[in-house]
Amino acid sequence: MTRIGVLAEAPIAGRCKPQLLAAHEGKWVAGLYAAMLRDTLDGMQSVTADEYVVFAPRREGEGEAAESALAILGRHVPAPWEIVAQESDDFGARVEQALATLLARGEGLAILSTSDAPSIPIEPLEEATANAKPSEIVVGPNEDGGCYLLAMAALHPRLVRDVPWTTPAAMATLRARCKELGLTLRELPTWYDVDEPSDVLKLLDELRKHPERAPRTAQFLVTS
Repeated sequence: MTRIGVLAEAPIAGRCKPQLLAAHEGKWVAGLYAAMLRDTLDGMQSVTADEYVVFAPRREGEGEAAESALAILGRHVPAPWEIVAQESDDFGARVEQALATLLARGEGLAILSTSDAPSIPIEPLEEATANAKPSEIVVGPNEDGGCYLLAMAALHPRLVRDVPWTTPAAMATLRARCKELGLTLRELPTWYDVDEPSDVLKLLDELRKHPERAPRTAQFLVTS
């Protein structure tokens, strides 16, 4: 059995994708992220799985504010995706919790993706995960040294804990940990996250040539 998870946040103006706010208005950034999220979900849903789960933090606020953020997110998450709230705001803790949740639901492979790379190629992911062995870890490396996807059939706390996830050292750490634990690392094509204003320009250039890779995002960038 395969379970797919996506790490996401509510597309709230001024709160999501803060790195982009220096160059773009909050409402525009929220619209871009909403399109990116939906393209990510559509792409990941094309991979055959038994469950599809969106993991979202409550960091937008507490009480009614947090529930409102989850409700806003819900308007952008179609069936059969399920939303699971995460209490931690720490990215590393979110990764470990999400993988643990997916793997606790039964035997099989857990695939966890970010929602910052809407145009990642799906075919290599399908090929890598279709015949992945229990001792194999599938990782999608980013150009900046991070990663956009992580898949495994068993949780390895040493592999995912205390990794500098949001730094250029993330992939190097994962490679070293896999070697240390005797795990086989299978790397997907290197891609890029949309985190900085320069990444938006790169995405725009890519989707002008290949709008089918992320159609909702391509449409948003053309019309906004």
